[in-house]
Amino acid sequence: MNLKRTLATLGSTAAMTAGLIGFSPSADAAIAGCTDYAIYYSGSTNAWYTKVPTIGPQGTNFCTLRAGASGMQVYHLQDTLNYCYGQDVGGLDGIFGTKTTAALKRVQASLGLDADGVYGPQTRDRLKWHWRNQEGAYNTCTTLYDAGAH
Repeated sequence: MNLKRTLATLGSTAAMTAGLIGFSPSADAAIAGCTDYAIYYSGSTNAWYTKVPTIGPQGTNFCTLRAGASGMQVYHLQDTLNYCYGQDVGGLDGIFGTKTTAALKRVQASLGLDADGVYGPQTRDRLKWHWRNQEGAYNTCTTLYDAGAH
């Protein structure tokens, strides 16, 4: 009996490693909703910063936003969609409504993602976020990875 369990575990681990089993578009439904945001800094001098949706203040960014969500976490996503992608989100109001959903779908499609209108980890990693310098005089757009965010 233990041999069967071990083989099943090894088989599923190998399948996941090989990419045979992965996240489906519905996988985002199982991820908790973003409830707040965290400030991410770039570079060793922390000269640049952006704000990314999270679960709780300074919590994990492994979360989702979808139609009906509201708050500053939505505002910061809207800001990025508007500033970096020129999308009309229906105003920077912190409400994830039909215009924010449509804007996110357009951006997801342009990034080669499943255009489902749900913000989740895949969208987070591909988005170019709106970064500001500490003096507030300069703005730029880049991914969290490219910015070396921490």
